[in-house]
Amino acid sequence: MLKRSRGEKIFNVFNVTFFTIFAMMLLVPVLYVLKQSLDIERIGELSLSLFPRKFSLVFYQMIINDRAIYRTFLNSAYITVVGTALSVFLNAMGAYALARRDLPGNRFFIYYLVILPMLFSGGLIPTYLVVKSLGLIDKLAALIIPALVSGWNMALIRNYYWSIPPSLSESARIDGAEEFTVFFRIILPLSKPVIAAIALFTGVGFWNTFFSAVIYINSPQKYTFPVKLRELILVQYDMQRQFTEALQLRQMQGSGDDLLLASLTQEGLSGAIIVVSMLPIIIVYPYLQKYFTKGIMVGSLKG
Repeated sequence: MLKRSRGEKIFNVFNVTFFTIFAMMLLVPVLYVLKQSLDIERIGELSLSLFPRKFSLVFYQMIINDRAIYRTFLNSAYITVVGTALSVFLNAMGAYALARRDLPGNRFFIYYLVILPMLFSGGLIPTYLVVKSLGLIDKLAALIIPALVSGWNMALIRNYYWSIPPSLSESARIDGAEEFTVFFRIILPLSKPVIAAIALFTGVGFWNTFFSAVIYINSPQKYTFPVKLRELILVQYDMQRQFTEALQLRQMQGSGDDLLLASLTQEGLSGAIIVVSMLPIIIVYPYLQKYFTKGIMVGSLKG
């Protein structure tokens, strides 16, 4: 084991201290929101405590009993699953074509179909007119199709393809394999790290779809989960109905707490919605974490 110098020890202590403080700065707001979602103790002054004074799952019961929230959650789940699968597939295939250095017009496609669209876009109004001309207004497809292809993701995947030894695909072609066979049987299985990293980025983007949903979606039953969250936080919501239902539910369970209705707050329900919105990413991330760093590092440095 190598002996660390004094400078390296000081540097390591500084790193650990800095990133510990930074992690706490990110973690404390999340814990505070979690505390709000579990606390029904109504207090008259601001409290920064991270522990609930009166623990209750009533806000989560309200979410479960609200069909409108169910609907928006399923909409976001559908957009995330379908959009991520299609986006990763199209970007992976496009990157495979651009990774072929012998492809006629390779530089033209890279600069004019990948790099320039990364730097410049048509703008909001032209994009809206295109979506409208395709008949996608007020359809969930409007939230998926315009975001399927990403020049940045395609460039990362292409650079990762260049790290794969060309001899593997060349030997497969000598044996008579078609390009689709080479792609699906050789290139794609060897690209799991970068594919997982891109899938995570893309999935988070689709799950957090908000601005596009506000622009293209008119029907409340087709809203995404972030739009519903915004409605609960910023717009006057029919809280009294939900509070009454929650009180009736508690009374049916035999709690008999008549003070519950006065204890429920808008912040508590909003906190519960935020916690629920984070759960899918928290659940998926550990499965992709082992590929995450390797895929991004190789994809960004190779080439």
